[in-house]
Amino acid sequence: MNEMKIQELQYELNTMIDNNDDYNKIYKISVELDLLIVEYYNKILNRKE
Repeated sequence: MNEMKIQELQYELNTMIDNNDDYNKIYKISVELDLLIVEYYNKILNRKE
């Protein structure tokens, strides 16, 4: 499920950047995306241990 949410946020972020949206909005989405990516990789790494 996180993979789909990550992809959605990536698309949203790229669209916002392309449209020169407000920096604060871009930053907010970027931070949210980063947190999801960290969560995703933590789960993957924990499975492999």
